[in-house]
Amino acid sequence: MSVQNGISQEYALSVKSWSEEFWNSLGKMWGVYPTRPVYMMLAKGNFGPEMGFTISYPDSFRVLVDLNFPSQTRATVAHELMHVFQFAWMKRYKRLMPLWVIEGLATWYGGKEGTYTSPLGANPFLFWSVDPMKYKKYPQTQEAKGEYYSEVYALFNALDEKCNLEKNFPRILSYVREGKSWKESFSEVLGENFDDFYSRWRRDNLIFISLKFSSFWGIWIGLPMLLIVLFFIKRAKKNKENAEDDLKELEELYGKDYWKGGND
Repeated sequence: MSVQNGISQEYALSVKSWSEEFWNSLGKMWGVYPTRPVYMMLAKGNFGPEMGFTISYPDSFRVLVDLNFPSQTRATVAHELMHVFQFAWMKRYKRLMPLWVIEGLATWYGGKEGTYTSPLGANPFLFWSVDPMKYKKYPQTQEAKGEYYSEVYALFNALDEKCNLEKNFPRILSYVREGKSWKESFSEVLGENFDDFYSRWRRDNLIFISLKFSSFWGIWIGLPMLLIVLFFIKRAKKNKENAEDDLKELEELYGKDYWKGGND
């Protein structure tokens, strides 16, 4: 492990301890261990929403962990080591893994072992435009990429809630090794077609996000309208009071009900 200047040795030891913990956990989960060495670098930088990188080289794995998010460092270490084991498993069994599975599993494991602050946003238009199933490569913009990570994280938490991912993960891997697609393998443990599950999950979240969006903008649009209405009510009330005062003065001057006489 290499450590950037200014990072305490004590913190580096914590990261090393977490790495050993996750190494054992992930080995049991995947049933394989990487045979190439893993070189991890701890640094502070501006890497966007990823918070870390894992690169697979022919002779090694290179992992970079961004320490600019201290509350999420443990989760980031878990996330990146999940990628190491994914690459090792794909090489061992000659099976590909779509991007939504790669990042979905990594964000789920990172959130399970650490703390992620990446809930789904409140923008239904962004949610609708970023559909993880349609991406073979990462989204181009930082906003879309951040939304992508949030969506696959939420999706795999929903899968975990439905079918207990950690318990059923060996079954999923077994189905994939037998030649089933990842969607078909998830369908087996879900007890329903994955596409049906995904469509329902996406619809329900779109409704929820749209309601949040409407309530938020309802406050900002509705509040000024309410203040305008209250202003005119108050103004009308004041005009009425002024009119009554003027009438009282005229009656004192010309007599009560003077205006009913019809004379100029």
